Amino acid sequence: MDDIQKKLWQMLQGYQPATILTTANRLKVFDQISEDFVDAQTVAKTLGMSTEPMKRLLNALVGLGFADKDHENFRLLPEYKKFLTQDGEHCLHQWIHLTGELMGAWQELPRFIESGKNVTSIMEMLGSEPKKMRAFTDAMHDKGLEATWLLAREIPVGEYSRMLDVGGGPGTYSLEWAKLHTKLKSTVFDIPPVVEIAKQYIARYGLKDRVDTLAGDFQKDDLGTGYDLILLANVLHMYDPESAKSLVLKAFNALDSKGRLVIHGFCTDKTGTQPIEDVLFSINIGLLTPGGRAHSVQEKSRWIEELGMKDIRHFRVDAIPTGVITAVKP
Repeated sequence: MDDIQKKLWQMLQGYQPATILTTANRLKVFDQISEDFVDAQTVAKTLGMSTEPMKRLLNALVGLGFADKDHENFRLLPEYKKFLTQDGEHCLHQWIHLTGELMGAWQELPRFIESGKNVTSIMEMLGSEPKKMRAFTDAMHDKGLEATWLLAREIPVGEYSRMLDVGGGPGTYSLEWAKLHTKLKSTVFDIPPVVEIAKQYIARYGLKDRVDTLAGDFQKDDLGTGYDLILLANVLHMYDPESAKSLVLKAFNALDSKGRLVIHGFCTDKTGTQPIEDVLFSINIGLLTPGGRAHSVQEKSRWIEELGMKDIRHFRVDAIPTGVITAVKP
């Protein structure tokens, strides 16, 4: 098999490892093999499943590098425990589950390309089922933790005292940054069902005195004024360019003079072809929203420049998503 054939074969099989991971996650297999070596029959019996298919799944987890095998016994590799077990320090259970849920939309990619219309609505899907809304919000928290720490190393968050977290979900950025900087107070702005979840996270962090919530629709409602730090994280790529640009203007108007705007999200380069993760996400969000896309760095920077903002800086962090743009209002 030559290199081209090999590349094509690997791509055509690409869904299979992802399905192995999402299936083991959904069936809670990782928790069963997280401590000591255990055989497939024990795992299957504990979960009420069939032994032979379970053995195939466990063998695949070993082959993919997630687990060890000793004779006929299996154990999750220690370095994956914090990500793949239910009580792991950086548990990604909900995020992996959500990814599995969205695989069906990708089967409809031809319809999206042909019609130019999203094949489903993520907000309708989540809004109609409270459990899914909760799972999605929890997943956003799990996924966002590392990003908050990486951004805090690059942006002088400690210089600011009044933050607005637009579309802040569970309030991950607000809570983690408030932990780091004791003078920072923040408001998490999101739709009512998400705000109720954010309140629970705020209580869990013990930060009710410095992090509060505001329920509303940031596309329709006023954002207020008096903020010296405004964050738009994982928001702009949900919308078409006109709507996204309008939200940037709203954020600008809500900022005090010398206030800082931070945009964190998926964004391609000017060619629209790199980074590949952002290019693929642009298709993904197109399947799920009317108009959503990974707007290019240059496009978002232009929106900011047209508002007269200064000290515009773009950088990428080793997180999901990678792209960050920040600027200061004159």
